[in-house]
Amino acid sequence: MLTRYDRQQLLIVRQILMLVALLSWLASTAFAASPAQDEQHFIATLHLGATAQVHYLDANGKPLDYAAFAQQMLQGRRHYSITRDSEAEVAVLRLRPAGARAGEPGRFAFGRGDAFPPFELPSLRGATQRLGDFRGRYTLVSFFFAECAPCISEVPTLNAYAGEHSDMNFVAITYEDAESARQFVKQRGLDWNVLYQGQGLTDTLGIGIYPTLMLLDPVGNVVGSAVGTSMQDDPAKRLADLGSWVEQWKHAAEAPLQAGKPVQR
Repeated sequence: MLTRYDRQQLLIVRQILMLVALLSWLASTAFAASPAQDEQHFIATLHLGATAQVHYLDANGKPLDYAAFAQQMLQGRRHYSITRDSEAEVAVLRLRPAGARAGEPGRFAFGRGDAFPPFELPSLRGATQRLGDFRGRYTLVSFFFAECAPCISEVPTLNAYAGEHSDMNFVAITYEDAESARQFVKQRGLDWNVLYQGQGLTDTLGIGIYPTLMLLDPVGNVVGSAVGTSMQDDPAKRLADLGSWVEQWKHAAEAPLQAGKPVQR
């Protein structure tokens, strides 16, 4: 036999269940009726501004519209990485593989002709740097972390190449914090501009092997890349290898323009 207290508790439980069901129904019907409005609400949570441009990628780095992105995120209970430029009001979001967390990216997914993702990262030189800061010249980007043995061994080659090519930009990016980046520069002697706390960018790119080199053209598109670079032990051969890669990438990117053909995106 139910007491008065039992009946009150049962009534409360029923009301809670009804409220949960109602909220679920409202959420599903609202999304179905107005996905554009739902996207606007979502973008507002990113604090990018009223005119923000947001691009969505699946776990393999393929473009999605918002509806497909939201559906995959909810159904698979997936998280996403984000890299942004709040000044330019632009961001790229990429779904993580099922069960993956920060630092567990999907496959490397940015090839020749793809727009390099936006970013705003602190520099050891004391300023926040954005993709737009490197426009106008070719930019060689090296992704590293402090305990990466191949990253350490390539430092003399990177320094030598930068010293011979003052017409280019050079930037090294790590997902680690300022102290780790600063110690790397101090101990290894890297002369490049170093940006840190780049986990969102490296995850969005799909970088899981280090070091990785990427060359960007003067407007910020990917020209070429070398994932998990392996240079010969001889210093002169290392420098020659790097120079050969960069020139090949440039030639491949400029050939369609010289022929009057648009670069494939």
